[in-house]
Amino acid sequence: MKRINHVAIWGAAAVTFSMLTLPLSAAQDENATPGRKYGSRSDKTFGHVERANKLIGKAVLGSDNQKLGKIDDFVVDLTSGHILYAIIGSGGVLGAGEKRYALPPGIFTEAEGNNVHINVDKAKFNEAPVFTKEMDKDFDLSKAAYVSQVYDHFGQSAWWKGATPANEGSFNNVHKVSDLIGMKVKNVGDQPAGKVENAGLDLTAGRVVFVILQPDSSFNLGNNYYALPPDAFTLSTDHKMLTSDISKEKLSTAPHFAKDEWQRMSDREFASQVYKFYGKQAWFETGGSLRPTGRDLKKN
Repeated sequence: MKRINHVAIWGAAAVTFSMLTLPLSAAQDENATPGRKYGSRSDKTFGHVERANKLIGKAVLGSDNQKLGKIDDFVVDLTSGHILYAIIGSGGVLGAGEKRYALPPGIFTEAEGNNVHINVDKAKFNEAPVFTKEMDKDFDLSKAAYVSQVYDHFGQSAWWKGATPANEGSFNNVHKVSDLIGMKVKNVGDQPAGKVENAGLDLTAGRVVFVILQPDSSFNLGNNYYALPPDAFTLSTDHKMLTSDISKEKLSTAPHFAKDEWQRMSDREFASQVYKFYGKQAWFETGGSLRPTGRDLKKN
């Protein structure tokens, strides 16, 4: 299926998407005060950002406080910087007989130690769209029809919907987080630039705030990590790696942090510096206007 260039959709999508905003709420990590709720916040508010691999494995509790399963993975769209849905594993023993369901990030409400809570009960959860092995492919992950089904089931707004129905087309730069972590990155000169160390997620806001880069050793930049906006990356033609307009010279002056300073991801000032450095729109400083999603609106 042909992909539409991201730049080409800006004009047509900008008017429609600029009129939509997402409801956001602040998140907490595993060190949060037990039972502390995220609470609502405006789309300009910058919330807590957690490492994706630290969210994976957390238990999911329903509104009736029953354990429903655990977070197995996230499916994200780097072009829009959104978490499309979380994959929740439920039932089974040691993975055998486990069923996996897709949940939109907007139904996650609070953190309590190693648990996360959602605002629906077990009955509603058990009727959620199933995430099957057959769907676990690049093309199927990106289908807007499935994402729309997930949001519809839980009564969540389809933030990507414009003049075209929400269930048509597909997203262009979609990954499971477990596949994204460790993915190689090259620069526009087709030279190795490093690999993805992690992703910084604001779960209840549904945002991929950062993609964390570990630079290639040839750059001689030490052991620091570099936070980049998710839309600073495009998908290579073979879908096996990411491409970004970065170089040793550019990274040498880029915002970065030491390996033990992950808390920097939740620093609004640091985030603002990152987005400005790479010339990207920061939703928390612009009133939440949505950017084009990179959705290919041609029918499959």
